[in-house]
Amino acid sequence: MMKSLPTNFQRGDVVLCSIPMPSTQLQQFKVRPAVIISANRLNDILDDVMVVACTSNTSRSSIATQYLITGDEIAIAGIKIESVVRCESIFTLNKSMIVRKLGYLTPEAISQVNLCLMTALELQ
Repeated sequence: MMKSLPTNFQRGDVVLCSIPMPSTQLQQFKVRPAVIISANRLNDILDDVMVVACTSNTSRSSIATQYLITGDEIAIAGIKIESVVRCESIFTLNKSMIVRKLGYLTPEAISQVNLCLMTALELQ
């Protein structure tokens, strides 16, 4: 089911990954987009990456821990519709759970995600 990919994932890459669902005691998986947030130096040497989930449910996009991908950023990220990067939903995945790279976030978007992460983790 899961295949091995090159290990050259970068911070800010938008990837399609197989995510364990908490409501099933992590027994079932759904394929969902996520953004890699772990540092490139870690991505180069570890088999795991840290990611934040993305969702097309934009109803809470004004929350300080969520970044809305909209406009021209949608195509750059490789997604089909407006989506929210949920920086309060951080998890670690083995790279084998990544189906493929979809796109990436722009430097400006990464800066905004950084602020959302700082808020979610009370680092500011």
